[in-house]
Order: sequence, then C-alpha cells, then structure tokens
Amino acid sequence: MLHGLLLEAILKDNPIPVAYRMNCNRQFLRRPAGGDDGAVVQADAVRMDRPVLLTQQPRLNAQQISIVTGRPKTSIASAVKLLQKKGVITRKTDVVDSRRRVLHLSESGQATYAAIIKSFVEREKQMLETLDPAERRELVRLFGKIIAAADAWAKPY
Repeated sequence: MLHGLLLEAILKDNPIPVAYRMNCNRQFLRRPAGGDDGAVVQADAVRMDRPVLLTQQPRLNAQQISIVTGRPKTSIASAVKLLQKKGVITRKTDVVDSRRRVLHLSESGQATYAAIIKSFVEREKQMLETLDPAERRELVRLFGKIIAAADAWAKPY
C-alpha cells in the first residue's frame, strides 16, 4: 500500500508522464519473476541487455547495436570488450563482408541467455496480466508506432 501511495505521488503531475511510466515498468520487469532467482543479477553481471539483440538478429556489429539501442558507441565498445572478456560473445570477420567484424553469442552466452530469458518472459506475463488480450495487442501496436517514428525523435549519440 505504501508503495502505491508513493508511486502515485511521484506520478502525479510528472512533467514526463509517459517516459516515467515506461521507466517504472522497465524497472519492475528487470526484477526476478519468481522471487530472487538471481536472473537479473546474472544478467546485470554479464550486461546481457545488449547481447540479447544477437538472439533476435545475429551478425550485428557494434555500430549497429549502437544505432538500434541509442547508446553511445563508446558505451557499446566498452560492453563488447567486457562481454568478450567474460566469454559471452565472440567477434568474427563477417563472411559476407570481410571488412566488418560481427558479434555472436558464444555457447556460454547462449546458455546464460537461456537461463535468464524464462524469468523475463514470466515477469512480462505478470506485468501484463492486468490488461485483456485486446489491450495487450494495442499496447504492442502503440509501442511499435512510437518505435517506427524513432528517426524523428531518437537522435543517435
């Protein structure tokens, strides 16, 4: 109850009502779904938020990840070095264009992803339980519309 009252006070008349609510949901989503199962701690420890992109779109290079995430190139370069050092990703010459170096999840990275994704799927399910199926589809559609217009508002670093 105190959490709800505090959050309501923070959200009331907030100058960035949508962005703040999106960030609140992001923070809740990052918490482990079934208690403290360590998934988020593990994800944070290996900085899996960026390499997860590689599960959906293999063969990205660091510059493409920077563009997609809106993160500064230096931030991505640092993350790539750290993830390579931890053995989560590998960097190889692209077979299509030998001038490019593309990133791949290593076996260890794939295992880490498999271990943590279940808790995030469950957490999203819990987060969206308050919405009926039509509302969930509408939410996805609206976020898709915002993302599709990102060239107009999300200037890269």
